[in-house]
Amino acid sequence: MQSSLFEPQNLPELPKASTFEHWVFESPIPLMLIFFISAIIIFGAVCHTQRAKRFGYPILGAGILLGLGVFALASAVTTESEHLQERSRQLVLAASIGDSTTLSSILDEKVRIKTNFITQSGKERIITLATSRAAPMIESATTKEIRVGFYGPQVAKTHIKVKVKADMIPPLSWWAIDWIKPSPDAQWIATHIESLWIQGLPN
Repeated sequence: MQSSLFEPQNLPELPKASTFEHWVFESPIPLMLIFFISAIIIFGAVCHTQRAKRFGYPILGAGILLGLGVFALASAVTTESEHLQERSRQLVLAASIGDSTTLSSILDEKVRIKTNFITQSGKERIITLATSRAAPMIESATTKEIRVGFYGPQVAKTHIKVKVKADMIPPLSWWAIDWIKPSPDAQWIATHIESLWIQGLPN
């Protein structure tokens, strides 16, 4: 049985993100290094031969250009996963400081929250709960980790690890947030918030 004092190792699985999208747009450094190192190795293998000018320099130049191209492409494109990570951070921050305006822009009208000690539905009720009861007790909140899974182009879920500094509130917790996009061009909005694990509290 998982102890409530220690971080769980068996959180529910999320659908895997696109490998191409992850390595090209979100974590391009390894791919850049592959292009750079491959070009340098090939150049080193032919630089002392008569083929250096014919093959070595063009390959070296192509490797450098490909690596820089990957970096430029990644810098120019923000993926849906990155959008969701940012929305998740905004939600945590807004809830911790009682920012009702930001919460209103992130939460769905019929959003539902379920924790070990409370269940509540409706945007206005949850905003009131956050601003009047939670935020006054929280000195600071930090988003330590965000995991993203997609169930469709406009349906997703994030798992968020949060660390808070507060009186009478456990310091670490994991939360599951359900998200939808009302239309392809709309912002992601949260429809369901549920605690997966709160340190020191029974699940």
